[in-house]
Amino acid sequence: MKRTFFVVVCACMCAYAFGQTSADDAARPAAADNSIRIGKTEALYSRVLNEQRHILVSLPGSYYDTYFYKRRYPVVYLLDGDSHFFSVTAMIKQLSDDGGLAFPEMIVVAIQNTDRNRDLTPTRDTTEVRMGRGAANHSGGGPKFMDFLASELIPHIDSAYPTAPYRVFIGHSLGGLMAVDALVNHPGLFNAHLAIDPSMWWDKARLLQRVQTGGMDFHGASLFLAGANSLQPGLDTVSVMHDTATVFSRHMQSIFMLRNTLMRTATAEHLYFGWKYYPEYNHGSVPLVAEYDGLMKLFDFYRFDLRHDEIEDPGFKGDTLLAAHYAAVSRRMGYTVAPPEVFVNNIGYTLLGHGQASRAFYYFHLNVENYPNSFNVYDSMGDWYLAQGKKDMAIKSWEKALSLREFPDTRKKLEKLEGR
Repeated sequence: MKRTFFVVVCACMCAYAFGQTSADDAARPAAADNSIRIGKTEALYSRVLNEQRHILVSLPGSYYDTYFYKRRYPVVYLLDGDSHFFSVTAMIKQLSDDGGLAFPEMIVVAIQNTDRNRDLTPTRDTTEVRMGRGAANHSGGGPKFMDFLASELIPHIDSAYPTAPYRVFIGHSLGGLMAVDALVNHPGLFNAHLAIDPSMWWDKARLLQRVQTGGMDFHGASLFLAGANSLQPGLDTVSVMHDTATVFSRHMQSIFMLRNTLMRTATAEHLYFGWKYYPEYNHGSVPLVAEYDGLMKLFDFYRFDLRHDEIEDPGFKGDTLLAAHYAAVSRRMGYTVAPPEVFVNNIGYTLLGHGQASRAFYYFHLNVENYPNSFNVYDSMGDWYLAQGKKDMAIKSWEKALSLREFPDTRKKLEKLEGR
């Protein structure tokens, strides 16, 4: 069905307009208190951890669209959920605000802490007295926590929401340590990892030593590593590598050593690796900027640029670029990623309105191939056939659309064409 827009690149924005009427829309004002909601809290009892866990969930705007075919979304799993949920959710919503052309729309699942020192340490270190002395030291619960993610939380999210088989894991500090641990010791659980100033010094840098041993195959996973400035007075990034006086120096040393190792081995070990040092940010202030840079780097392959003036140019020879780009994205992400239905739909109508019927057909047909269960793609194809005077084919297309979903406008067009 035709939708009216000022320029084609704005077409994908329409998906969000429909969501405003949904009762569950996290972005709409609530009727009772006029608050703005970006997500919801869920409780999940964990048999693995023997405790109740709480998560925060934010859904993309197009999740609430009732017109175009339902999408499936990659999922971000975010540690220290209370601290980072709002910033990461806002970033992803902003980055994907064009309907997912520049950056994928994603579900965000933020995990709130119960015993942080227990869950976010992959090994037990009783010498680390800051975690408590003797029995009070709960460290080393990371393997159980990862089991909770793999066997309970991820299956719950996959069953409750329309997820795609692509997961991102984000953590800061000890959470960053767990992001690296997931990459190294739990291969395949996550596809992309964002480790923000990770505590690689933990337990005499045991995890770092495992990475330095090498010989791993990450099977095309991704890691972005962010390092903050913890330099003590009189030190710089060269001299800090030889300083043993403070934990701050050991912290920076371990991150730089991880960087150096992965820069040498990433290609051979089939890891997409990116890194950035933030001299103007410390351990506490770095997460916000590193989350943005990390997300952009982890999805630097995703963006597709197609100017509306190129689309409307009758001599434009790049129509197949859209399909080729998403084929490359699909190879990288490991599942079929199709160009957004709404975007392709409106390119077709733009070209049809400019008298470029053959090019319009390419896009309408592309949508039929990618979204064969969407009533809209057959409704639009019926409009194309009618514009070409092919009434029988228009009738067949609209009948197909109505077999998938009864829609008043489509029914009216069909009845009018049949003379009823």
